[in-house]
This record gives sequence, C-alpha cells and structure tokens, in this order.
Amino acid sequence: MSQNLENATAAEPPLESRRTAALRGLAYGVLLLTFTLAFFIIIMPMVIGAVPLTVLSNSMAPTMPIGSLAIVKPTEALVPHDNTITLTPDQIRPENDLSAINVGDVIVYQPYANDPTLVMHRAIKLETNWTPEGLHSTFITQGDNLSVADAPVSDYQVRGRVLYSLPYLGYVNNTLNAGEMGGKTTIAVVVAGYGLALYYLVFALRARRADNH
Repeated sequence: MSQNLENATAAEPPLESRRTAALRGLAYGVLLLTFTLAFFIIIMPMVIGAVPLTVLSNSMAPTMPIGSLAIVKPTEALVPHDNTITLTPDQIRPENDLSAINVGDVIVYQPYANDPTLVMHRAIKLETNWTPEGLHSTFITQGDNLSVADAPVSDYQVRGRVLYSLPYLGYVNNTLNAGEMGGKTTIAVVVAGYGLALYYLVFALRARRADNH
C-alpha cells in the first residue's frame, strides 16, 4: 500500500512545473490574443484599405449589436469623405465605386448631405434606372433589428461596404482613437500586449530550466 502511494506521489508533477506550464500557457494565450486583435483591427484594415467604425445603435442586432467594430471598405477615399458635404451628387457619382456592393451586403451611407452622421444597414433591394444624366442606382436598406425599411438610398449617398464586424471591440476602438494620441495609444497597447506575453514566456522558460537542474 505504501509503495503504491509513493509511486503515485512521484508520478505527480511538482508544483513548480505546473506553475511553469500555466505561465507558458498564459504567455501563448496573451500572445495569440494580441496578435489576433492587432491583425483584425489594425493590420487587415491597413492592407485592404478599410477603416474601423463603431456601431452606435442596435438597429443591426444581433448581427452587429451596439458597440461592435465594423471594418468598412470605402467606396470613396475616406468614410465619410471630407468634401462630401459640399460636393453635388453628379460630382460624387464618378468617384463612388459601388461595383462590389450586392443585395445582402451591409452598406454605410450618409442620409443628409450637410450632416456627417453615417448609417450602417443591410441592402435588401437594388434598383437601377437610366436618367438623362446616365445610369443611377438606388438601394433599399433596412436594419436587421428593424421592421421597416429606410427611405431609398441614392448611389451618391453610399460611403462604404462592411467587410466584417467584431462584437464589443468598438468600445476599444473609441478608447484607443480618442483625441490626437489615438494612433500612439494603439501602438502602445499592442506593444504592451506583446511585451506582457514575452515576459510570461521568458519567466516560464527560466522556471523550466531551474526545474531541470
């Protein structure tokens, strides 16, 4: 009986080894989480020319609940374009590429020319018609959480298409990009995440070497 107890005790990993393994796992977890967030929030939007926008209402819940981070591919140079308020529809149309937008996509549009407020709703219908000025498109949009469609959205009002969204990260985006220090704060958070992960990893490796001696 005592021999079996001794064997069982010897088979259990020492407390320090378990602590080392836990720290190593924590380091990998923090590193993976930091890389994943940096990839989807910073790296991917930069590569594909998209911009992050925070969802401020629940009209697209549960697909994009309030506080979500929407990654938007602009149809113009910026979302919203700085000059959009002063440009006429005929000036906007030639610069507004809507070729990638299909029915079912979530689009970003500017309801009023003198107001930079943006709306993110799903395009449920596309109507195209010829006018003396050329081919014009009109989108019928509706929030996933709403029972009534919006007023028709003209092609010149569209500012972008939502590529993907991440729940709750809109709050993080607002915090990181508040004020002039937003970009520096974002970089600092990413560096801190990697630094914390590397600290845990180095600590775990040192503890493991100590266990082996």
